[in-house]
Amino acid sequence: MSDRLGRMPFYASFRAFHAVLGVSIAAGLATTTGAYPTRASTVCLGAPSAALLDSGPGIGDQLPGPILATAVRGHLPSFREQGVTYVLVFMNSSDAPSRQALPVMDGLAQRFGKKLGVVAISDEPVSIVREFASSPDWAPKLGFVVAADPLRNSLQTVFGQGSWPTLPAAFVVRGGMVQWRGAPADLGDVVPEVVEERWDLAAAKRAAEQQRLWEAQMARIDDLEKGGRHDEALRALDSSCDSALPAQKQMCAGRRFSLLIGAKRVPDALQVGEEILRAPANLKQPAGIAWTIANVIPGDRDALAFALRAAQQSDRALKGRDPMVGAILARVQWLSGRRSEAAETARRALALADSPDLRNALREDLRVYEPAAKGAAGAGK
Repeated sequence: MSDRLGRMPFYASFRAFHAVLGVSIAAGLATTTGAYPTRASTVCLGAPSAALLDSGPGIGDQLPGPILATAVRGHLPSFREQGVTYVLVFMNSSDAPSRQALPVMDGLAQRFGKKLGVVAISDEPVSIVREFASSPDWAPKLGFVVAADPLRNSLQTVFGQGSWPTLPAAFVVRGGMVQWRGAPADLGDVVPEVVEERWDLAAAKRAAEQQRLWEAQMARIDDLEKGGRHDEALRALDSSCDSALPAQKQMCAGRRFSLLIGAKRVPDALQVGEEILRAPANLKQPAGIAWTIANVIPGDRDALAFALRAAQQSDRALKGRDPMVGAILARVQWLSGRRSEAAETARRALALADSPDLRNALREDLRVYEPAAKGAAGAGK
């Protein structure tokens, strides 16, 4: 691999996606009702959900109020109307995980109509939120209430004075009571159950407590890893996974892979990676571990060869129709010196991308991929 390939920068937009890819794809967390499953937020591979570790009302508690903010689209509801389910998401429109939640919220608003009130509150100035809500890229995806709260009054009403929770953070409310809280990416599995009155609140509370304990264990593992105590972190992971719930066990292999990569134990990591390829937790997980390699050890030839196979596996399984997986495959192809293939794959992903962030990231990468691909084609003549 050339020095230029090894030094190729990861663009800011792709770095913003790293949090999303790292957990929901690489760790292979499957969506599970009532607990914290996929995490499309700002934590990295295998880290606990900051949204659930923050203060604020738990499942079964009353939602504090009143919720006061400046609406730039629609009108703020009371969150207490009988027979209506509410989704309340605290976000920041400049943050990629927050923006990725918006199409999920819009889809739910369109699906359930008057049975569901969806509200997104950003902690940015009113002028910025209004401009965002009226932009051509995002306005069609915002079929719900959007509000600005630059002083974070509503956020501190809910989470408590002096609180600075990690965003985005979502709540599902019915009858003024919190039915669920967690990552907005998981709303699609929770909201239909609540709207259709099939939600088991007691089971959700038990699952939340189990998840809280799991997240505390994962936080300890993160601390060990950050301190360079990789062997201790791996032993702690093994202990946690031995007693984990089925949904939690799904992340164990991906988390072990990440720890081994971080410890520079590449052969051991690739052995775990092969196990993941044989039985992935979901179709995107192989691409997720390829993304980890591309970010952490892009100059390792053996790891790159594995990453290419892993990304190709996800791309084939999804019939080439997932733009995020296509973006990952293109990056790995580029790092592997397959310049023409990288450009072709990135163009395909761009044609499929429905997120403005992903489209911009792919356009940015194509500015590098396409000239290099043309140069490679010219040299081969």
